[in-house]
Amino acid sequence: MRDLRLGLATKALLLLCGVLLISLVGLISFNHDNLQSFFRDSRTNVIANQNYQLQKYYDDVFARLNSFNASQAYRFEKAKSEDLAMVFDSFWQDLKNYTELPIRSLTLVVPELGERYDFGYLEHSQKATDWMLQAHQPLSWILDCPLSCRVIVATHFKVGEQQTDYQAFYSIDALRLLELFPASRGSHHFMLELNDDASLHLLYAESMYRQSIANMLTKLDSHSIVNGLEQFNSEWGLSELHAFPIKRNVGNKPVYYAIINDINSQSQLLNRANYNNMLFGMAALVIAGAIVIFCLSPSLRRIRQTIDHLPLLARSSHNLFRRNLESTGKRVLPDESDELNHALVRLSYQLEALEQQLKSRAEELEWVANYDNLTDLPNRRKFERVLNQMVEEQRFGCLLMVDLDNFKYVNDISGHGAGDEMLCQVSASLERLLPNDSILARISGDEFAIYLEDTSLAYAEVAAQRIISLLAQVRVPGHNIIHTTSACVGIVAFPEHGSRFEELMAKADICNNQAKERGKNCVVSFEAENSDSELAKKHFWLDLAQHAIERDRLELFYQPIMNNKLNKVEHYEVLLRVRDEQDRLHSPYQLILAAEKNGQIDKIDLWVVQQALQQMETNLRCGYTDKLAINLSARSFCSEKVIARIAREFVSRNIAGEMIIFEITETAALPNMQQAEEHIRRLKALGCAIALDDFGVGYSSFHSLKQLPFDYLKIDGSFVREILNQHQDKVFIQALVGIANQLGHKTIAEFVESEALNNELIKLGVDYSQGYYIGKPASARYFWQFDKASAVLALQGT
Repeated sequence: MRDLRLGLATKALLLLCGVLLISLVGLISFNHDNLQSFFRDSRTNVIANQNYQLQKYYDDVFARLNSFNASQAYRFEKAKSEDLAMVFDSFWQDLKNYTELPIRSLTLVVPELGERYDFGYLEHSQKATDWMLQAHQPLSWILDCPLSCRVIVATHFKVGEQQTDYQAFYSIDALRLLELFPASRGSHHFMLELNDDASLHLLYAESMYRQSIANMLTKLDSHSIVNGLEQFNSEWGLSELHAFPIKRNVGNKPVYYAIINDINSQSQLLNRANYNNMLFGMAALVIAGAIVIFCLSPSLRRIRQTIDHLPLLARSSHNLFRRNLESTGKRVLPDESDELNHALVRLSYQLEALEQQLKSRAEELEWVANYDNLTDLPNRRKFERVLNQMVEEQRFGCLLMVDLDNFKYVNDISGHGAGDEMLCQVSASLERLLPNDSILARISGDEFAIYLEDTSLAYAEVAAQRIISLLAQVRVPGHNIIHTTSACVGIVAFPEHGSRFEELMAKADICNNQAKERGKNCVVSFEAENSDSELAKKHFWLDLAQHAIERDRLELFYQPIMNNKLNKVEHYEVLLRVRDEQDRLHSPYQLILAAEKNGQIDKIDLWVVQQALQQMETNLRCGYTDKLAINLSARSFCSEKVIARIAREFVSRNIAGEMIIFEITETAALPNMQQAEEHIRRLKALGCAIALDDFGVGYSSFHSLKQLPFDYLKIDGSFVREILNQHQDKVFIQALVGIANQLGHKTIAEFVESEALNNELIKLGVDYSQGYYIGKPASARYFWQFDKASAVLALQGT
């Protein structure tokens, strides 16, 4: 089910209609209230006017009667009491002839004489008679209804110089009086009486409407009469009822003068006004909506067109998008839709520029992902993809892996700048040498891979020899030294030696390892008969490096070091040995290489330190105080974690640092001289001595002797073996001894294998000797469970 969607025009129209509807409802309600108020005020004015007319009519009756009294007062000025009857009779006759009022009777009272004279219809109630005899209020009246209703009006006048007071009471038929009242059109008058049981008694009504009014009163109650009815339905239509109490009535029952007004026409006018009000409001709503639609439709149409064109941006059709937006043209009165279009045009330019940048950046990333930044050669990823494609296409050839010899020493001695310069010269030399259709890549730090298509193994070997000869010509200036280049080249053929990239690379790596074992700077082609054994051997050492400690395959041997001046063994070098599954001992060289590759060397070094310190604990308990010299690999020596762990081992075992000598190589100290100095000082702070192992091999730097606080210099055996035959070696050792003495270092000569050799070293000033002549490496029990001197002699005889 799709989501309900409302367009902007629909939302704007609905919002406007809502606002207008609320305003319209308020306006209609306000006008309706005003009309209702006007209607009520109008009806109130009508009722007030009718009440005013009624009161005015009665006042006119009073005025006319008083005027008649004044006109007839002369009759009484000279009349005597015995003549009053005749005068009053004449007064009565003139009253009937001239007042034109429906006078039924006349009662004249002379209070001073105590006389009363009655004329006409004299059937008054007793209460009315009593009221006349004691009435003194001018211009007042009562309603008397003994048989029929009459209004008795009381007047008075004074006559003569003596101001004799005469009171005249005129009895007027109420029915006749109401007939004389000027009734308005659509109004009906009647008089009613309110009984004790709250029922209504009609006293008078117009004859033709009497029955209708009587029927109407049966449906009304006293409350409706007293308070009035603003609207009710009668046989004359919609009507209103208002009643006025007739005051000063001598009877006990209240009498009301009521008026029924026909309000059909007024109600129709009110309804028509409300209808017109509603009609006008709806028309205004429709017109406002039409105006809004008319005004918004161009902008909304532009927005819709803009929305329809937006997918062009996703398709990178920026020019077409801008042309479509600009084709709408400019308007006289721009609005937000125009601003939106202008903003989108600017956005399209920005997106276009951004896409160009991203495209350029993607190309750069693609190049970085596939090429070496230093030499601009394809990297391992690119080489693997290309070679896999060639393998799939069965494009036969040979893979050559070129591994530079001792490249690490170039970086260590002269810095990475010299190393980078060597790599650039090597890559340039290889590009000049190789044919254009060959593939050359730098696959790691100091390794290059070459694939020669449609090339035999014999031709590849020739090409490899030319590579070695060409690289030998590379010269890179370094730190007080000129570095030369040599390399090992391993060769495998496709498809003879493998059909997959990983297989070919693994076998080429085996060839490189064989070349390094043969002394480096040589070419080794893959031999199928040795492939399985080489791969198995490589896997064996990698697996053993990871699990040697758990499988209890490691063991420590100790080789004595003689103090030539004292002719006494003072300390022993701790040597690691590895036992295979047949319980045969092996040199740890392959194990250490494998451990460095798979990241296990730290764990093995820490194991050696822990076992050596444990042996030291045992020796100290048994009274042996010989020092132990422990080797640290370059990686462990540069590890902050390993140095901190060694410090904790000394503390936890409570062993004095003076009992331990740590041997490190120049390759461990030279890469980061500052860190090397810091770690040496931390070990020396524990009391340990530091020996520089294999000094004089490769690219030894005398700068390290000046900067780093060594205690011992171990002269490599390659300088020791031939000093009896090679004068240069003797001169070199003599120079080293002199330098060491000047710097306060002790010297230790390795590979001392004869007495004559040892005597010559003593003559040259070497402080310590180590080798088979002094003692072969053996387990701890051969040195510390019996007399050491006899043990040394026993070992010398073996």
